[in-house]
Amino acid sequence: MISLLRNVFGEKNTSAPVSFEDAFRGAMDHCADENTAQEKAMLEGVLDLSEITVYDIMNHRKNLFSIDIDLPVAEIFAKVENSPFSRVPLYQDRPENIVGVIRVKTLFKEIIDHAGVCEQVDIRKIMTEPWFIPDNTTLLQQLQLFRSRREHFAIVVDEYGVLQGVVTLEDILEEIVGEIDDESDAAYPNPAGIRKINERTFVVDGQVSVRDLNRRFGWNICDSNAATIAGYLLDMTQSIPSAGQKFMFEGFHFEILKRKKNQICLVKISY
Repeated sequence: MISLLRNVFGEKNTSAPVSFEDAFRGAMDHCADENTAQEKAMLEGVLDLSEITVYDIMNHRKNLFSIDIDLPVAEIFAKVENSPFSRVPLYQDRPENIVGVIRVKTLFKEIIDHAGVCEQVDIRKIMTEPWFIPDNTTLLQQLQLFRSRREHFAIVVDEYGVLQGVVTLEDILEEIVGEIDDESDAAYPNPAGIRKINERTFVVDGQVSVRDLNRRFGWNICDSNAATIAGYLLDMTQSIPSAGQKFMFEGFHFEILKRKKNQICLVKISY
């Protein structure tokens, strides 16, 4: 197959081994034009699934919407009633201790079945057990796991079992087809951690992933050495910048708006 691609696209024989993936990418680059750009991007997204980990695309724990399982059911209902999420993690004692996941539709049905009497609903009986996955799982592996388990939602932890965030089936599909806008996105137009100032300026939480920014706005900030925008700035500056410091990398202007201890909390990005 590789030899055939070389012959078709006029590549000279070389002694260096070339993987099918590299040959396929080269073929796409050779053939792609403005009419096939979307298809090329989707094919590249499929090829990237084996290289990207769930840590790179997950919703970070800092932005995680979760609920204390010991709250009265009426309060839990009030919190999820107008949320854009179909599944919500439940914690006990501290947000990092996830003990279950509640499906919002299931909660609504239980309340209706009990004639609106929330006190008769037992959250622990209708929640599902949390599914924990390691943060170094590739998207290809996770996509296969989602399919085999018929699941859409997983809790991401590090090697010590510490909560890192959550990943959904939609997150992985968006790596292939691009941003998926649904009715909840329309109701919540600004993604968590990103605030638009004008067409070329944004205020971004330090834990927002570089990949999310690139995908959402068509940027090309390098994400090879860091998953989040805070990590990117630490890597590029080789320091811990202070609030007020400004930098320019890859055609983007970065201003540190807020730093708490050694953590970059808020960044203004313009181009």
